[in-house]
Amino acid sequence: MNRTAAILLCIVFASAPVSGEQATDPPTNDPLLLQRRVATVLRQSTKYYEADDFQAALDRLATLQGASGQDLSVLNLRGAILAKLERYDEAREIFTAILTADPNYSPAVFNLGHVKFVAADYEGARQIFQSIPREDPSNALANFRVLLCLQALGRDAEAGKIADGLSPVGRTPAWYYAQAMIARKAGDEATARKHLGVARSIYQASGCKFFDETIETVKF
Repeated sequence: MNRTAAILLCIVFASAPVSGEQATDPPTNDPLLLQRRVATVLRQSTKYYEADDFQAALDRLATLQGASGQDLSVLNLRGAILAKLERYDEAREIFTAILTADPNYSPAVFNLGHVKFVAADYEGARQIFQSIPREDPSNALANFRVLLCLQALGRDAEAGKIADGLSPVGRTPAWYYAQAMIARKAGDEATARKHLGVARSIYQASGCKFFDETIETVKF
């Protein structure tokens, strides 16, 4: 998983549980033991998430009860899983609740924007993605989604300005994907495919995964 994905999920990975393993609550309310249990279940659930076994990932999180189940990282991952299962209303409620508790919890900000984006609420998504600070690791992907929102809203001139402000030399393939989508919106599919091919040759599949998933949801 690349850095953007790590920030969005806000967790660290570890080995998945063996088949049939069931986690048990610690025998005491020791805060350190509870914290370790939350971290363990998050890591295990993420393994299922990355394997596209979203129901198993959700079931793993369900083993956390009480305050542990209300940890913001747990809620954020649960919302991300529900979004993958296309249970968008439930996901939106979770991300909204997280941001009510902590308006600065950036992974939930991006994920709420994502739910609006896939639901074709492009103006709502644009406002959220545009609010993500430049220094946030998810900013490049968020900025690219602002471009797509503007295109979907018919504001092509503004989208073009965003594309012009990107650099072809960077840590993400945002420039190539922006050029591709500008070309695609103009009906030049050959140029769009050329830019996408170059991006994938430079940044490889792992670096392009979230950009590829993004453009799959946009219909011009």
